[in-house]
This record gives sequence, C-alpha cells and structure tokens, in this order.
Amino acid sequence: MANRPKKAGISAEAEKKIAAKYPKELEDGAKTWVEAVYGQKVAWGEEDARPGDAFAKPLQDGIILCKIVNSFKPGAVKKIHESPKSFQMQENISNFLSACEQFGVDRIHIFQTVDLYERQNVGQVITCLQALSRVANKKDPNVPLFGPKQVDENPRQFTEEQLKEAAKKAH
Repeated sequence: MANRPKKAGISAEAEKKIAAKYPKELEDGAKTWVEAVYGQKVAWGEEDARPGDAFAKPLQDGIILCKIVNSFKPGAVKKIHESPKSFQMQENISNFLSACEQFGVDRIHIFQTVDLYERQNVGQVITCLQALSRVANKKDPNVPLFGPKQVDENPRQFTEEQLKEAAKKAH
C-alpha cells in the first residue's frame, strides 16, 4: 500500500485528521488481545508511511478477524475465504463486521470494510476490536478484555419530591 499516490486538497486534510486521531497508545493492547484470542502469534507488518499500516497488514484479508469472532460464536462466519483475491478478502471483512453486529457490538463501533482493506481508518478497526472485546468479556468473563469493561445499565427512579428538591438546588 506504500505505492499509493499522494493525496491533495480535502483528501489530504482528511487523511491528516485520521492519522492524528490514530490511537497509537491502544495499538499494543489490540495486538496482544488479537494474539490472545486468536491463539497464535501474528506477523505484524513493518510500519509504513501511515500510522496503523503495520497493525492492519495481517488483518487485511479478514481471515484472523473471522476466526476471532467464530471463537466467540461458532459459525458466526460460515465461509472464510483463504484466497488472496481482493473481493474475497473484502467479503471476509464484511462477514466479520456483520457477525460483530449480530454478536452485540453497537453499530457505532463498527468500521467500514475500506477502513481496514484500504487502511483508510485503522483507528476505527481498533475501536471495533475493543468493543468486540467488551461484549465478548461481558458474555464470558474468561475472554480477555482489551480496554474498559462493558458497563451495565443502572436505571434510577426518582420521586417527584426528589426531582423538585434537585431543581431547587440547581437554581
């Protein structure tokens, strides 16, 4: 991917913003989590021109991601393409994303296929893996956790009197 043409104008500005937001501090945690859940060492790539390229390289074909989600929910991705064909790699990624959503990952945390395949926003890939980790850990505490724990809903009921008292204190 290092041989892609330089972007200019708005595209270059967007790329700079995405690169500035890349969560470099979370990358090592994401690598550790992927290897722990995958059950094997992963050959992480060399850092290219953009942040996240090394992280994305071994995940780009979607195979590892599909195997990870299948470890949480067997059969979530029914067919994992082992072929190096572009459309099959993208289909693996797409199938992983669908499985994540069905598993309970909130849509807001799910990345677009091009975010990983074309390395347009690898930071969002890490966000998705972190969300998948939280959901999987909540369903099974033996699953390693990457990042903060999934919060439980804690609804509260207030009486009219309590609400009026709080309103008085606010003024």
